[in-house]
Amino acid sequence: MHTKNRIPENPLPLPASLRASLELVAAQAAQHGVRVWLVGGVVRDLLAGLPLSHDLDFAVEGDVAALAAAMASASGGRIVAQHAPFGTASIELPAQDGAPPLLLDLARTRREHYPQPAVLPEVRPAPIEQDLLRRDFSLNAIACELSIHEGRLSFGALLDPFAGQADLAARRLRLLHAQSLRDDPTRILRGLRLASRMALALTPESAAQLEHALAAGYLALLSPERILNELCLALHEARPDAVLHRADAWGITPQILPGLAYSADLAARCERYATSAGPHDPLVWMGLLCYACAPATRTALLRRYPLPNPAATLLRQLEPLRTVAPRLASMPNSALDRTLHTFSMTACIVLHFAEPDAAAPVMHYLHQLRPQRAPLDGHDLRRLGVAPGPRFGQLLAQLRDLTLDGQMTTRAQAEAWVLQELASSEAKELT
Repeated sequence: MHTKNRIPENPLPLPASLRASLELVAAQAAQHGVRVWLVGGVVRDLLAGLPLSHDLDFAVEGDVAALAAAMASASGGRIVAQHAPFGTASIELPAQDGAPPLLLDLARTRREHYPQPAVLPEVRPAPIEQDLLRRDFSLNAIACELSIHEGRLSFGALLDPFAGQADLAARRLRLLHAQSLRDDPTRILRGLRLASRMALALTPESAAQLEHALAAGYLALLSPERILNELCLALHEARPDAVLHRADAWGITPQILPGLAYSADLAARCERYATSAGPHDPLVWMGLLCYACAPATRTALLRRYPLPNPAATLLRQLEPLRTVAPRLASMPNSALDRTLHTFSMTACIVLHFAEPDAAAPVMHYLHQLRPQRAPLDGHDLRRLGVAPGPRFGQLLAQLRDLTLDGQMTTRAQAEAWVLQELASSEAKELT
C-alpha cells in the first residue's frame, strides 16, 4: 500500500551541509527532467528519529551518469565510483563546517534477477515500485521523493508499498520475498547488524527463511572477502558484542566465526569498554571479542579471512598477551616496560579492558613509562666514545631500565654511569 504520510519538514536538526546536499540533488534532478527519491536507510532513520549517516542513497528514474556529472560540477564534488551496467554512481561532496565529506550514492531504479544464489544479478530499468521490491527488508523499502517547491526543498509523500513504517513501529524485521536470502546471502549479515542496532525481531516468516538459508549453506557461497566486509561493518556498530550475541541466537556464528561464542566474560569485557570514554576503536572491539578464543580459533580466522595487517597482528598477539597478564602487577617499571613494549598500543588497550587486574599496570605503562625518555640518547653515547655495535644498544636499554626504576635521574649520573661501564669493559679486555 502507498501511505500518504510525509517526513516532517524538519525531522531532525539537519546540518546545513546535509540539507544543502538534498537541495542539490532535487534541483539537478529537476533541471535534467528526472525523478529522484531518497531511499533506504536514511529514510528509515529519519522516520525513527535517529542521527543520519554521511552516506545517502538515492533512487533515480532517468540517466544516472548525466545527473552525477551535473551534481559533481555544481557542487565542486567528485565522482568516486561509477558502474554503467548497474546504473550507479557515487559522488563525494566537499566537507563543510568540519563535518566529514558526504557520499551520495545514486542508482537507476531497476528490477533484478539472480540466475544463481549469491551471484551478481541481471538488471534492467524499472519503475520505483519494482525497485523497492528488490531491496532486502520492508523498513529499507521506503522512498521519499525530493523536489524543489517555491525555491525550497520539499519532501514528497512517502512511498511504502510493503508497510515498512508499520514494521518499524512494531520493531519487526521482515524480508520482502521468499528468495531474498538465496539471492544475496549477505542480507543475513546486514539483517543481523540492523536487528542488533535497532532491537528488531524477525517476523516468524523471516525467521523460517533464515533457518532455511543457514541449512542450505548459502553463507558458504560468499567469498571470504564479502563476509569480511560485513564483519568489519559489524565492528563499526556501537555494540559489536550485541551483534555477536544475536548471531549466536540466530545460529549464524558457527558458519562465519567457528569457535567464537558469546559468554558472560565476553559481555563483561565489552561492557567495560563500551562504558569508557570514546571514541571506540573497531580493532579494540575485535580484540575483546576474540580475547578468550582458543589459539586454534584465532589461527583459523587468520587462514580464512584476508585480514589487514593491524588486525592480523593483533590476533597473533592475543595469546602471548594473555600469558603475561597475570604477572604485570608485580613487575618493576623496567620489566613492565620491556614486556608491554613488544605489543601494539591496540593490544595494550585490549588488555586493559579484558583483565581488570592488569588495567592499572597497563595504564601506568601507557601514560607514565612509555612516554618517558632516558637522560641520554644515541648521539650522547657516540659523544662519550661508545662505538657502534651490540654494546651500543645494550647500554641504551640499560639506561632506560635504570631511569624507569628511579635509579638514574640526571644527565650527569647517566654520563658517569656510561663512562664507568666503558672503563669496566676496557679493563676486562685487558685481563
